[in-house]
Amino acid sequence: MSEFLSSPLFALPLSLSAFLIGVILYRRFKTVLLHPIITASIVVATLLTIAGVSYQNYHHASGLLYALLGPAVVALAVPLKQNLTIIRKAGWPLIITISVGAILAPAIAVLIALLLGAGKSVLLALSGKSITTPIALVLAEKVHASLSLTAGIVVLTGVFGAIAGPPLMQRLKIRDERVIGVVLGINAHAVGTARALEISALCGACAALAMGTCGALTALILPLIVSG
Repeated sequence: MSEFLSSPLFALPLSLSAFLIGVILYRRFKTVLLHPIITASIVVATLLTIAGVSYQNYHHASGLLYALLGPAVVALAVPLKQNLTIIRKAGWPLIITISVGAILAPAIAVLIALLLGAGKSVLLALSGKSITTPIALVLAEKVHASLSLTAGIVVLTGVFGAIAGPPLMQRLKIRDERVIGVVLGINAHAVGTARALEISALCGACAALAMGTCGALTALILPLIVSG
């Protein structure tokens, strides 16, 4: 029985069923608090705890889904291509803003955690908070960070950003969809980009650009900082 619970025959149907339940609830109640990732994560975590399956075993058994994360992220370039003309008009100011945000977002999180006395494992996991899951997990392996902690932080960051981002910007009277997209892409990566696409294709395109830039900069800089 334990071998079955740690196999793809259990992990893949569990993940897909949990996500389907999340999609149904999200469409039924139309609230970001019931985002499919939130619901699916709660369902999967609860069932894994009841079944006594460790995250490492579940991660290994879900290899196919993790392999599909990369193509899914690349697919987010479609709205970027469709709105490339509008994005080009923003030019260098947009690129500079995204680059600065990509560096400051994880740096501030790590600094706050450091001041609060967090250990090295937490600091390493936090360093990947502003990049999407496939890149974050690869980097976690390279810098010897905890995979489960990194995945948890990335998901929580994305979900919280997708929930709190749009209402906060509305309170701040930020209406420019390009700005909203950049903020969601930097702070909530793939989940934020999915939320941005619900706002508009332009918002989603800017979020995809911000998410990609964050991932590229972090992948280049983080290993150098850790090894140094």
